[in-house]
Amino acid sequence: MDFDSILTNVMNETTGEVYADAAHDGPVTSHECYSQHQILQAQAEQEAQAAAAAATAAQDAWQSQTFQVYECNFDNTSNGSDKGIVKAFSTGTLFNTTVGESRTQMGIQGDNLKMTNGGENNFFKALKWSPDGSCLLSSSNDSCMRIFALPDLKAESKHTPLTPGVLIREGEVIYDMCWYPGMTSADPATCCVLSSSRDHPVHLWDAFTGELRCSYTLVDHCEVNFAPNALCFNLDGSKIYCGSNNMIQIFDTTRPGKDCQKKPTVPTRKSKKGQKGVISCLAFNPDHSDLYAAGSFLKSIGLYDSRADELLLLLRDKKQRANGRREKPSPVIAANEDGAASDQKDGNGAISSTPMGGLTQVQFSPDGQYLYSASRQDPFIRCWDIRNTANVLFRLERPGDLTNQRLGFDVSSDGRWLSTGDMNGDITIFDLSNCTDPDAERLVTRICGHNDVISSAVFHPTGSVLATSSGQRKYELSGANDTDSDSDSNSNDEFQNKLDQATMSVQGKDFEPTVIDNSISLWTLPGDYIWYVNGQRWSDPSAQEDTTTNGESEAVVDSTMALDERINSSSTPSGDVVMESTSTTTATS
Repeated sequence: MDFDSILTNVMNETTGEVYADAAHDGPVTSHECYSQHQILQAQAEQEAQAAAAAATAAQDAWQSQTFQVYECNFDNTSNGSDKGIVKAFSTGTLFNTTVGESRTQMGIQGDNLKMTNGGENNFFKALKWSPDGSCLLSSSNDSCMRIFALPDLKAESKHTPLTPGVLIREGEVIYDMCWYPGMTSADPATCCVLSSSRDHPVHLWDAFTGELRCSYTLVDHCEVNFAPNALCFNLDGSKIYCGSNNMIQIFDTTRPGKDCQKKPTVPTRKSKKGQKGVISCLAFNPDHSDLYAAGSFLKSIGLYDSRADELLLLLRDKKQRANGRREKPSPVIAANEDGAASDQKDGNGAISSTPMGGLTQVQFSPDGQYLYSASRQDPFIRCWDIRNTANVLFRLERPGDLTNQRLGFDVSSDGRWLSTGDMNGDITIFDLSNCTDPDAERLVTRICGHNDVISSAVFHPTGSVLATSSGQRKYELSGANDTDSDSDSNSNDEFQNKLDQATMSVQGKDFEPTVIDNSISLWTLPGDYIWYVNGQRWSDPSAQEDTTTNGESEAVVDSTMALDERINSSSTPSGDVVMESTSTTTATS
């Protein structure tokens, strides 16, 4: 056999193609065979590259659609009424002081006498988790913001007190605060906090150093500085929305100063159209529809389109007049009148007859279908159906006396649970599943968390930790006559005489001693980390072995092992898996 025949046979075996013999196509020369071999080699290389690119794309698509979620499980625990909620860390009695004492501890001498609220209780007002979950922001009555680093819940001792790492001092009472939405500890440039304090510009602070980065100034028609009552970034952090009286002002984050876009919420001051009153709270819809909600102290909620800067829908009590006053309620009111005081059963089976007060907080559900609102002098948290009927679907009751204090609530990242505190110092968890069912049982658990009013209860972004703060405004009257100064002896004597007269007027009555509890606590929640692949919950093979055949069980185990191998292959050297779909880094448990 000559060289041409040998090369032809090799090519046939390599490519699987059958060439015609010389009798049909004529003899094949070595030069032609060598050229065909080069072409086939190039085609094989191209196919290999395409297959590798397809495999890489498939791996990237799989990883982007695979993420880990902490799912709380309050139903299957057997730990009694607490449902597995365990206190992990607390500040203890570190902040059980007055505002004046707190200022003195910060090195400000004589500030107790200068400040008008020096004798007030230094209670915590609000809490905000950072978007990456690495730290916790708090505001208190001493006009300061403190940033607490999240401790290691497994390694550190539970007896270690929770102490702040960064202290930010404002000049006056803090109205509102918020994190930059793109904040991540890996990029210090994104670690910043926005705050609003009385008679001061809006300040942007560095969360690492506590230094001021820039200011955004709001001025009225008399060129007098004023502070907004509500602050909010849009979802990408490019705009800052500030709520004030009949006005929403929008700043460009990259342009500090006075330049802003003014959006009146009413056409004119005497107009009955639009949303009147002080804009007291703001929130953006997380579904990227450019929809945001603005709550007013005149008992209304406005839904706005940020692209067109127009009011889309106004939610308020139908028995409420346009000027915010309320007509005298009738004995029987129709059920489920959006936001109205209606003699109907709420989610807990209680009768709701309290009208909606001035709004203190609004928050969207993670899917953007529902809006939750809380108001002052009102014990209920309302769930609004903003996509269909614009009515109140159900109400969640917070026990205790009515108050003007802001009592914050929070919705978990999966939209399943709602946490809140109340005037009795209890932590309450509600179930938000089946929002369209008005007769569903909402109350999951209610435990004693603090010895005073719980002002805020917020879920960690992962859902595995709950942070709570407590305290309310109180006055330390007994400490007013404790001074060594001779110049103040007359005023102290007058105050003591008035105090003695007040004491004599209440003789024969029993009063409980004042309880001071200004603290922050971190609570661990029961549950497990669950993997989601292609948007579907990855089933536990051990739970399926009882309901499947042996062959099916082996297939499930094999698929689980394959998932573990793919997770390990896509893990970082530290063992963490980067979840691109949630823009956070979640540690595998």
